[in-house]
Amino acid sequence: MAPTDCFMPAAPKIIESVCMTTGGKLLNATIPMPDSALLINSQFGGDKVHFTVSQTWTEDYAGLAIEGGMGTCIIKGNVTFGDSEDVQGECYDGFASVTVVVYMDEEFEPDECEACNVNDLSEMGGEYEFCAYRVELPCEPMIVDCGEPSAAPSGSYFPSSAPSDAPTDSSAPSASPTASPSAGPTGSPSSSPSAAPTEGPTSGPTTSPTASPSDVIEMVCAPPDPILISNDGETMYPAPPVVITSVNTTHVTFNVENTFGNTASSVFTEYHSGSFGETECLEEENVEQNAQIETEFVAQCMVHTKISIVNIWVTDCSAATPFLDQTDNAEIPECCHAGEQCRTVQYTFKLPCVSPCDDEASTLAPSSAPVPAPVSAPVNGGQFGRPDEYSTNSGGARRNLAEDKEGSTEKFESITTGQTESNNAEDDHFCVNEDYPCGPNNNKVHVCHYSALDGYKTFCVPESDSDVLRFYPKDYCGPCVGGYGSSS
Repeated sequence: MAPTDCFMPAAPKIIESVCMTTGGKLLNATIPMPDSALLINSQFGGDKVHFTVSQTWTEDYAGLAIEGGMGTCIIKGNVTFGDSEDVQGECYDGFASVTVVVYMDEEFEPDECEACNVNDLSEMGGEYEFCAYRVELPCEPMIVDCGEPSAAPSGSYFPSSAPSDAPTDSSAPSASPTASPSAGPTGSPSSSPSAAPTEGPTSGPTTSPTASPSDVIEMVCAPPDPILISNDGETMYPAPPVVITSVNTTHVTFNVENTFGNTASSVFTEYHSGSFGETECLEEENVEQNAQIETEFVAQCMVHTKISIVNIWVTDCSAATPFLDQTDNAEIPECCHAGEQCRTVQYTFKLPCVSPCDDEASTLAPSSAPVPAPVSAPVNGGQFGRPDEYSTNSGGARRNLAEDKEGSTEKFESITTGQTESNNAEDDHFCVNEDYPCGPNNNKVHVCHYSALDGYKTFCVPESDSDVLRFYPKDYCGPCVGGYGSSS
């Protein structure tokens, strides 16, 4: 008999990493996360995973900021080498998304709402250095080989009784076999016919086609539905306030509506907006009944489980016609910058990032204007082997590709047009031609770029030029799943 399965904690999976300054300059090299820096302690396949982050980056003092769930950023300053922090991560579909930021300057004390946000940190100014890591933690252990079984079987605590002297008789012995096999097949069919006889074939082929062709129905694949996974408060919405408009495995776009029959004082939307799992919380005030918030949100998806988590808070401060229960007192995170505390309900949704259609049909395209892109981290031209194109001078000063907050199409085209293909087959580019091929010879790659003026626009560029997408949080690989147009 095979040995019983044994288990051990599954290893964390590093998705993204970067080292830079608070002035937006990339460091010459990204420091890999040390092997012992993040260790998983327990995995029970539930809604939590327990892990420990140890300061093993530098022998000097350093700061740590750890985000184990949306809106929770643990900050530790003056951490000595070897000191650690135990953290719980929130599991969704078997994985927890965690962000770890290490500050190499002991005197640097970021604000709680910025400490775990790479985009905000890169825009603060100054020369403080930090490294950030986006990690996904498996919430279930691995099954491992228990090793060789013992050489001899173990003795049972209660031995079996002595064997019988003769074989036992079966309760219903079979009939005696025939003396010899039959000489040939039986001459008649089975004694009982089938339940319904088959319809006989036509005497010959039909001379003309059927009177009308078969109905052909062209199916349009609708986006998946959001899944409510928790709520805080007594009042349930009449209809889900989140509507998914499109998905492409890496991002999911969605709208938020007030589905209540009264005007909501405020609606807060918290979602993952950046490639490092940064959370952004936006407030819309005085949202009328059945009204949709103008912003169309673009959320980052988890890599291993293809979902994104969204929190919605609805507040009701009306004294005349309240629609929320007096006991609805959900707490809005500090980083959402809520004002007056009123009756509040919270709904947490899981948004699938994969089309529900087996044939991967395109989902319905979004129609509203996308959310404005935050200022992104700058790019180091030398990092991509083209310092003349991407740096302001040969001395190494970096040009901030996102200095224009609108991320204009003209600027993006000037960056990605006219560059030569890299001949190094080992280059690890942001977008891969095999995934989204385009061009006359299918030797380029489709990318989707957002600008406030033109919305989302699809470009066909060399693989090497796709590297600039790392620094535009709203851009992604592949053709745009919705928006306003394509490059000519």
